[in-house]
Amino acid sequence: MQLPPGKFQRFIALVRQSHVWVRFALALIAALIILTVCQCWRVPFAYRTGYIPPRDMYARVQFDVPDLAKTQSAKDLKRRSVIAFYSNRSLPLTQLREKLKDQLFLVLEAPSFDQLSDSAREAWAQFFKGDETAGPDETAPATFAAIKATFAEDKELQKLDKAIRLAMFPFYETGLLRSLEHEEGDASSIRVYPENQASDIQLVPVDRVRIAQASLDLKQRIIEEFKLQFEFEKSPRAAKIVGDWLADRLPVTLDYDEARSEEARKMAADAVPDVLTTYYPGRTSIAPAGKPLGKQQLDLLQSEWNALQGSRSLTDGVMRLIAYAGMLGALYLLCGSYIYFVHDPVLITDVGKLTRLLSLVVMVIAACWYASADKWQAEVIPLVIGAITATVAYGRELALLVMAAVALAVTLLIGQDLPDLVVLSAATLSCILLLGRIRTRTRLITIGAGAALVTAATVIGVGVVAGQSLGSGEPTNVTEGIYQSLGLGALMVELSKGSVWSGTLVLVASMLMTGLLPFVEKIFRVQTDLSLLELGDASHPLLRQLAQRAPGTYNHSINVASIAEAAADAIGGNGLLVRVGAYFHDIGKIFKPDYFIENQGGGPNQHDSLQPAMSTLVIIAHVKDGADLARSHHLPEPMIDFILQHHGTTLVEYFYREAKERSEESPNKEEVSDKDFRYPGPKPRSLEAAVLMLSDGVESASRTLVDPTPARIKSLVEQIAMKRLTDGQFDESGLTLKQLDRVKQSLVKSLTAIYHARVKYPGQQTA
Repeated sequence: MQLPPGKFQRFIALVRQSHVWVRFALALIAALIILTVCQCWRVPFAYRTGYIPPRDMYARVQFDVPDLAKTQSAKDLKRRSVIAFYSNRSLPLTQLREKLKDQLFLVLEAPSFDQLSDSAREAWAQFFKGDETAGPDETAPATFAAIKATFAEDKELQKLDKAIRLAMFPFYETGLLRSLEHEEGDASSIRVYPENQASDIQLVPVDRVRIAQASLDLKQRIIEEFKLQFEFEKSPRAAKIVGDWLADRLPVTLDYDEARSEEARKMAADAVPDVLTTYYPGRTSIAPAGKPLGKQQLDLLQSEWNALQGSRSLTDGVMRLIAYAGMLGALYLLCGSYIYFVHDPVLITDVGKLTRLLSLVVMVIAACWYASADKWQAEVIPLVIGAITATVAYGRELALLVMAAVALAVTLLIGQDLPDLVVLSAATLSCILLLGRIRTRTRLITIGAGAALVTAATVIGVGVVAGQSLGSGEPTNVTEGIYQSLGLGALMVELSKGSVWSGTLVLVASMLMTGLLPFVEKIFRVQTDLSLLELGDASHPLLRQLAQRAPGTYNHSINVASIAEAAADAIGGNGLLVRVGAYFHDIGKIFKPDYFIENQGGGPNQHDSLQPAMSTLVIIAHVKDGADLARSHHLPEPMIDFILQHHGTTLVEYFYREAKERSEESPNKEEVSDKDFRYPGPKPRSLEAAVLMLSDGVESASRTLVDPTPARIKSLVEQIAMKRLTDGQFDESGLTLKQLDRVKQSLVKSLTAIYHARVKYPGQQTA
């Protein structure tokens, strides 16, 4: 004798099934994505602008932070020490020499002083301009004669040119300027390079190139060169005249190279290393208690956090990763157990539905992690969008559980505390609870406004209790200065800012969700009341075709929609969904309308010429034809489900009985199987589909009642409902006996209202 398998054997058998491993792999992949995106091997940076430390914060590890003020001071000092660049132009000096020779030639062309032309006399006067020792005019002829004698011959003029060239040679090398053109940098020396030779640089003291000093030096060098080139008795007077003329006319030849100088200063400043301030663990304070964190404190905390990450070992990272994985595993187990054992096991067993659910969770957590950056602090936006999406796709109960778990995971993954969890939970759960039915495009914005008020109030309440300025950002100079003096009053100012910011984010999320709603319906294969109202418009092409080609079926669909909506509402189902589904459930009859009794209008019955089996195929085909037609017109999946499931696997009784009668009358008495006369299914898989099946059956059957009294209608509804129940048609729908009883009561009430008795007036003829 073999004993029944125990729990362990059943568990082993379950584990060996491939579909279990597929679902496990999906959950594992989702967890790995979350752990990777959120960098769960690292300690989260938990501090935000406006956070109020409850106690003084000290460094946990030793770290160095650049002292920006001291570093900038060192850079400025280095910039001031950089020697500026000047380019030297030699052409003005050459032009000055040529002009001197031209002036001398003009003067010396005259045979005597008295014979000087006006231009020559003016040139002669330039040689003595400002010379107080020139003497009276009567000495000019003698001076002219001496000068003319000195430079009478060509070789003397060549000596003059040589003397001037040698005296001015230093200026060709170093250049001349009146005053420094640069304001920043060394003022004692400059770097000079020839105009066309940028690489030939020499360092020159500024005193050597100032024209004021260079003029004196030039006069002295002219005298010395004249002594070497001319006879002693001739040189002094001529040297003074030439030296004075040149000194008075020395040109500026140095041009400040601002671009090259600034580049040199920048390179010098960039080469200055940062001046570091060292923070020691447990000794150096980073942020004082009771004062909101500003940018400076956050920068320090960020540096400390970076140093902490660098000091952690691989083992620390692995252990933290395992801890987060354990948290996700616990949340998986909690939510998965509820879904599988309480809510809807199909969400777990159906790979497609499980993938969509896990994808929603992963995307919300990842988006929250990225949106939680300090400059935004906007993780509430993805959470609210995820909450509304989950409610639309899976209903309020499951959305509450899943989003509560997601809010907890997000809070831990971004390193926040209980106050932040309360605020996030308030935002998401209020959206879920307020959502209800979406019948207008402004509904989501209205919900967002309500949730924003709840969130704003929660921020203030939790902030007061926790002593935190949640989401307020960096404190202003005014509030920062009065924190200690006003205490709670200043905190309320910051909390007001935080509440407005958080409420605004919730409202923005609801506005974004308004645009995302069509995509949510498409991806998760659900319909909101808004889209159902649009779909159920009588001008829809399929409904217009149905009304034109199969008017009896159209009228039947309208009646079924009316009674099914009321029945679905009676058990808490989606009545609008059932009503719109009823409009389309028989669209497959468009192709062969005359084969259905409601469209024959008293004419010949098309089935009279067909065998029962063939008639059954024609009748059953309207289900498949309707589903194909719905897909070709891009009807949503719930409508296609209604078309496929509204007959389930019920028996086409009329033709089944006819086939049995013909079989009994035939000599062969072939056995007739009811399997050949059943719809292919599937059976109804939702409350709404079960309600539609029952409503479709009782509406059709009620037309056969000769005298549709309330008692007969009730009996008919009871009979059909019991037949569907015993046939197992409701096994996959989740419809309970209590709900079935309410559905029957609603159907009886609706049909009684349709077939109510009318008062017969005197003399009125019976129709």
